Amino acid sequence: MNYLKNINHLKTNYKIVPLSENERGRAVHFIEKYESECTALMEQIQQSAEDVFVLKEIDRDIFCALFFIRTKTTLMYFIPFTKSEEKKNYNHSEIIKMEKEITKFISKLSLFCVYGEESGGILINSILKKCKKNLIISKEYFLMTNDFSNELYKKELILDKQIFVKKCSFDDIESLIELERGYRLEEVSVTGIPESDALLRMLLEKALQKQIIFSALYSDSSNEVIAKVATNARGKNFYQIGGVFTKKEFRNKGIMFNLMIQFMNYIHSENKKATLFVNIHNEPAKKVYEKLGFILIGKYRISYFQK
Repeated sequence: MNYLKNINHLKTNYKIVPLSENERGRAVHFIEKYESECTALMEQIQQSAEDVFVLKEIDRDIFCALFFIRTKTTLMYFIPFTKSEEKKNYNHSEIIKMEKEITKFISKLSLFCVYGEESGGILINSILKKCKKNLIISKEYFLMTNDFSNELYKKELILDKQIFVKKCSFDDIESLIELERGYRLEEVSVTGIPESDALLRMLLEKALQKQIIFSALYSDSSNEVIAKVATNARGKNFYQIGGVFTKKEFRNKGIMFNLMIQFMNYIHSENKKATLFVNIHNEPAKKVYEKLGFILIGKYRISYFQK
């Protein structure tokens, strides 16, 4: 019997194919267990985005991994067999075959940015290295989640009345531009070059079409927006938080904590859980999130390559 089992493994075939519309429900179920790690991918699947691909075991029609390609240069992924708790479900020959299929798929792409859970990112980066793609930078993050079980969300908090928090609309775009520029310079930019007002305006308009942005200002100031927080993905069970930024001169004053509490209450009212990733070197931000009830569940990676 063991001999026959090994023969069957040798015959197992894998292929990456476009995800069909009638398979989207299966894809949602496939990643739901790990949605906190791939909320952005879940969002794309639920919104029927094009350029979603699935790695299948062909003979048994089993899903083994999912990929989404945005604007032909950015790759999101969910590769469960790279996770220690899932790897035991496959033998060595199966893993080699899946990795070969992923290599064949990725070698045809012109990728600039790759992001997702760390173990999958290690595999993708090693493949791109073999494909002679030059890595510009790889940023590592702590992945944290919040299911609102913390006592913080079971009592009424007394918040700073001098801090005014609002849910933003298209009318607030101009007041958000400087914050968005600061956020992207500190957290996103590879070149360190500030982006233009026109580009930032376009990005904020696009974000407000699908995402939620909250901003904060001092009630005694001249309507100056001093901090912001947003969702950058809205999945089935999780909202992914991003775009968190406070102007330097207003940091360490409890402003972001007040803003985040109200933002988190909004997410809770939507019956969703929260997930985010924070730079592993940003200990102050990590402490704020822990104070807000977030717990560390793993690591996240964003890598940039020369085109």
